[in-house]
This record gives sequence, C-alpha cells and structure tokens, in this order.
Amino acid sequence: MSNHYLIHLPHCGTEIPSEYIDDYYLDENELRANIFEYADLYTDELFFKLFESCGGVKSRYSRLFFDPERFGNDDEESMYLKYKLGWFYENAILEKKSLRSLKNKNIIRSYYDKHHAMLNQLTAKKLESFGKCSVIDAHSFSNTRYWFHDDIKLPDICVGFEPKHVDEELLERIKIEFEGYEIGINEPYQGSLVPTNYWQKDTRVKSVMIEINKKLYLEDDNITKNSNFEIIKRKLENILKI
Repeated sequence: MSNHYLIHLPHCGTEIPSEYIDDYYLDENELRANIFEYADLYTDELFFKLFESCGGVKSRYSRLFFDPERFGNDDEESMYLKYKLGWFYENAILEKKSLRSLKNKNIIRSYYDKHHAMLNQLTAKKLESFGKCSVIDAHSFSNTRYWFHDDIKLPDICVGFEPKHVDEELLERIKIEFEGYEIGINEPYQGSLVPTNYWQKDTRVKSVMIEINKKLYLEDDNITKNSNFEIIKRKLENILKI
C-alpha cells in the first residue's frame, strides 16, 4: 500500500482549556452534556491503526471550543450564517441558546490556524514523498436530531467528497467494506475537508469523509461502547487492506 493517506480526526476531542471555561454561559453539567453529545466519541480509537500507519492530525479539543471542519471565514460558512455555528460556536447544541462570550474569539483563532497549518504541512510532505495525498476525514454522527437539523431518516454510514478532490478508489473500498449497510453518498452530510492550501487548487490532493452513525458502535446513551464496536473498527481498518 502506498502510504499517501492522511487521517483527519477533527471532532474526537472533548477538552476546553481551563482559561476559557469562564467564557461559557452554561453550567458545568450542561456544558459537559453538550460537549459529549456533539463529540465524535471514540473515532480516534476506531481509526487508531490507520492513524498510526498513515499519520495525520487529531484535535484533542472539543468542537465547542473551535471546529476545524468549518471555513475560517465566517462569511463563507453556511453553518455560521444560518445558526452561528462556524469555526467558533456562538450557540449551544442541545438547545438554541447562547453558548459563550465572544471576547476571546480572536485569541482562540490561533488554535484553529495551528490545526490547519499542521494539516497543510503533512499534506506537503505526502506530496513530496508520493506525488499525491488522500485525506480520510474521520467522523461519527448521532442518530439524534438537534435544533439546527432537519428531521430526516439517517443512514448507517455517510460518505462525503468534493467532486474536484474525490478519491474514487478509496470511495469504492468504503462501499465494498460496508456492503449491507445503508450508505448515504453526500447525504445527509456533504463534502470532505481538503487542506486549505490545496482546496480547489491541486487535484493531487484527494479527500473522502467517512461518517459512522453512533448507533452502530454506541449504546443509546451515545457514550457507552456497544458489542459492535470492534466490528466497526475492523471494517475501517480493512478499507486500506482490500
């Protein structure tokens, strides 16, 4: 296997630096509930072998601190324009209510920029070594709908990509490995993160997003691993072994 792959784990983290906790309007229990409900819990474990083999970028921070998957320019980010949920969330997840003060937004931006700088740097190294780079954008999603979601039936697996940057071979491998599961293609989640220096500029850089419905590997509480956890983990590992 040509190891031109990079694993991106943007939402598995749950940390918020202590110096910014007082920015949040929610009490401790409510903030914790929002963090854990909206985290892609255990995706770092599900994709562990791929991450160890290929390398990549993993955020240890909660997406309620900053979300590296959103556009850095608020004017370009539809989730910000519609719901104030850009790279810097201004609203909570479980209820439509103000999440935090904006006073440290410019300071927190440095965390976002550092994350993307690292991703761009690793992509450049893959291009130098292999002449190509494919990002596996690793996610999970809750079967629960939140206040900003449409009430729709959700698939088991969602696979997303940008048309100019899709890795067709990787896409087919995912489809084969998850044969028998209900797969949504760019539905309900669309696209896949392409490192910022290369998006719509360099088609040697590919990206495919894998979204795993949490019901496949977690109990109804969305926190406890269920008996299928290892099965899903092995299927993800097999994607690069087919």
